[in-house]
Amino acid sequence: MDIDKKTVKKYLNYKGLDSGFDNLIDDVFLEVKNISNPKKICVISDVSKENGFYKINKLNLLLKSHDINNLFDDCESIATLVVTLGLAIDKKIDFYAKVDMVRSLVMDAVASVYAESILDELETEITAQTNLYKTMRFSPGYGDLDISLQKDLIEAVGGSKYLGINVNENYLMTPLKSITAFIGFSSKKQLFGSICLTCPQKGKCSVKCGKAE
Repeated sequence: MDIDKKTVKKYLNYKGLDSGFDNLIDDVFLEVKNISNPKKICVISDVSKENGFYKINKLNLLLKSHDINNLFDDCESIATLVVTLGLAIDKKIDFYAKVDMVRSLVMDAVASVYAESILDELETEITAQTNLYKTMRFSPGYGDLDISLQKDLIEAVGGSKYLGINVNENYLMTPLKSITAFIGFSSKKQLFGSICLTCPQKGKCSVKCGKAE
């Protein structure tokens, strides 16, 4: 697996063409792969509706979100995905912050992109196992899906026990390079609405927004 340098540079808001910086990204990515301990969980569940919102029956999670209702139109099942790179990455980023701030910042961005790529692979794996149409991914904190759901989500999938993920009082996960997401599946072809349409950072995001190209 190669790292997506273009996305790394977006995270860093780097617009230069220095080949030496590309080499630094490659070197940091090699270190990230060597010290990280990627783990992942996927739970696929049938769904029901409760108070007008989707409920993931197997996890007893209620997704109180109108955006989810719109995006997951007529979905028959929802996959809950969780990935993490482990605590060693957090510790190494903190270490470099004291001795080499540039490397620390690059490692932070590289690790974020690496975690996303592992989530991409997990999505590809589960999609290959079904003939149903899928939605785009949607995570706690996106749109009107409250980030406080993170705590119940991690508890429901056994994230602390099996992945070593914990959620603090501000609903932030540790290890920091951890991601949760939902994907809906339906026999009805899905309209791929964009998360960006409801995001408060619309037009300003340097990573997701098309205007940042």
